[in-house]
Amino acid sequence: MNISNSTFSGPIFVVGLPRSGTKLLRDLLNQHPDIGMPNVESQFLPYWSKNWASFSDLSIRVNFNLFYGKVIQLPYFVSSNKEHDIISADEWFGKCNSYDIAGVFEALIRHDVDASRNSNKIWGDKTPSYIIHIPFLKSIFPNAKFIHIVRDVRDYSLSSKKTWGKNMVRATVRWHDRLATFQKYLSLYPNDILELKYENLIDDHEKELRQVCKFLSLSFDYAMLKLSRPSEQIGDAKGQNRVVTGNKNKYLTEVSPKLISRLERIAKPYLEVYGYPVNYKGEPEHVSRIQLWVYQLMDGFNLVRFETKEQGLLKALNFRWTLFKTSGNRLLEKF
Repeated sequence: MNISNSTFSGPIFVVGLPRSGTKLLRDLLNQHPDIGMPNVESQFLPYWSKNWASFSDLSIRVNFNLFYGKVIQLPYFVSSNKEHDIISADEWFGKCNSYDIAGVFEALIRHDVDASRNSNKIWGDKTPSYIIHIPFLKSIFPNAKFIHIVRDVRDYSLSSKKTWGKNMVRATVRWHDRLATFQKYLSLYPNDILELKYENLIDDHEKELRQVCKFLSLSFDYAMLKLSRPSEQIGDAKGQNRVVTGNKNKYLTEVSPKLISRLERIAKPYLEVYGYPVNYKGEPEHVSRIQLWVYQLMDGFNLVRFETKEQGLLKALNFRWTLFKTSGNRLLEKF
């Protein structure tokens, strides 16, 4: 086994936009013997923050039991239970080094990735939506590091449409707006954020993963170059237990020139920031709130329809509603 000389023990957070390679990156990183991230996104830390006071003092066992009964209903635990037995209340309580958000979360994730406090393993989490919560995460984990992976918005929005039926214009607006927010955080924490491009990762994943290891002060391990299981169960890379090197620039043949032009008009500023080619030379376009609201309704309907195929209508509605309430996709005002 590789012996790490890293003094960094975590957490690391992989962030970005869904369908941008966050899952692939996490699974490649998890091949390193000294990195561990759950196969399920946590999503719930902003929700915990907003409701933490209502849980009372969790060092008191009766309060912790009540807390446990509430949180195991969250999507993270529902999804985790499909892969392994979820942590028991006794085990979780006993593993907490402290009973604030940081201590309780760390105990949970370390348990789920088998990273004891005296191990070399760096623990972390892959939740794309945390891209807009970096100041909050730094407030509870001052030593946290972030790996942001970005994908060409034209391929990202196309993948979102093909996978979930999402509107490509709204996906592009979200890409633009989240990167605009993220750029502010990048200037605040320049030493704690590493950015990768999805296209570079699939073209030369050894080079990109060596860069990640250097960022984390880890020795590179060749095990990172091969997936132990398929990362994707949906999309064009579905079922592949290898890095699909050709999975880029599909918008050139699968999206109409007219729509490509509109997506470029919306996303031009950050396409240019990240070095993606842009044919449009004019001013950026702004999409009206009414249009976005209509697109959002359509996206919500298509998401439920997609999940209904997997788990039935009632479970799909309950899962989506619970995730909507607890994922904290809006910025926390005080951070």
